[in-house]
Amino acid sequence: MKAPVMRWIGRVAGAFLLLILALAAYIQFGGHSYFWTALRYTYLDGHNTAHIDDAANFEQAAVPSTIAKPWLQDERAAQTRIAPDLLRHLQAERSAAFLVIHQGKLLHETYFAPYTATSQTNSFSMAKTVVTMLTGAAIADGLIPSFETPLSNYLPEYANDPRGSKATLAQLSAMTSGHEWTEHYYLPLNPTTKLYFGGDVTGTVLAQGFERDPGTAFEYSSASTQVLALALQRALQARQPDLTLSSYLASRFWQPMGMEGDASWSLDRPRAEGGMEMGYCCIHSAARNFARLGQLLLQGGRWGDQQLLPAEFVQQMVRPNGFVSHYGHSLWMDPGYRTPFYFLQGHLGQYVIVVPSAQLVVVRLGQVRHRTYNQHKLIPDEVYRYVEGGLRMAQ
Repeated sequence: MKAPVMRWIGRVAGAFLLLILALAAYIQFGGHSYFWTALRYTYLDGHNTAHIDDAANFEQAAVPSTIAKPWLQDERAAQTRIAPDLLRHLQAERSAAFLVIHQGKLLHETYFAPYTATSQTNSFSMAKTVVTMLTGAAIADGLIPSFETPLSNYLPEYANDPRGSKATLAQLSAMTSGHEWTEHYYLPLNPTTKLYFGGDVTGTVLAQGFERDPGTAFEYSSASTQVLALALQRALQARQPDLTLSSYLASRFWQPMGMEGDASWSLDRPRAEGGMEMGYCCIHSAARNFARLGQLLLQGGRWGDQQLLPAEFVQQMVRPNGFVSHYGHSLWMDPGYRTPFYFLQGHLGQYVIVVPSAQLVVVRLGQVRHRTYNQHKLIPDEVYRYVEGGLRMAQ
């Protein structure tokens, strides 16, 4: 009796081992070797997805600042406190920072240990907005003719694609280009994981075609922004071969705006090996600097005595894109709310929220996003909570 049981157990164990070996071979040789990198930097590092402190996991391109120009302090700052219920929420969601800027002055900032005012955390998809802003700057600088320029002007790889040849830079920014993609942040084997951990963002997005005619539907896609970033990079390098997205960000925004400290932008692999910025994500900076990006949009692209972005370009960014009311050009929004707002949004709840009617910018950075959607089917309830919290402080 004992021997047959042991033989059965041995067969099961052998079959299980063969299954594991077959799966490992499929991952390694079936175009999914990025899985091992993803496993190393997420689950084996105590996370179930990419996280805000992962800069050391990637090559970084510097975004240098020059002379810092700290935020002016609102005279009420010392007395302004976060409401107890909002504070409990921020603590429960493992927040890193919560800032409120009112009328161009720092009204409130709270940092949650171990994070401080100088902590640099991952923007995730808030970088999408930056790529669109850089595209607007390139248009203003004459490096790109217009936002409606065909993608194929810079990516001849799509010149013979019956759909891709009709796509424009603006459609990529608005997520209406029809570029084929599946957006998912937690499945171990999927295009978004490959884009993040695969070490070849250009090859990954160019391997995708166009699944629908451009300008016919909205579909949020990290790949769309990476394609836009690639087109922008080629436009920059056509003017100056050593110009990169990071150096352009430094010269066009970081330095003129007096950012408080350098930032960095994750590369898919070393620059010497052909690496480029992961344009759809991954600018690492401090909360006060992310707040400045919102303030620049609030001010219609003007900073001090410089018009860093054309006002009409900003106006186009902050309007619904014509297909959905909750998205413009690399910006989320709710124009129907009692105090209409728009916002930069990143994985795990990175937010820079702008409420124009109140001259308000609210920043929340952290480790967890609270996923309830009662107020809006695609905008988390916590965004409204942050809006209301900021409004109360500014009263």
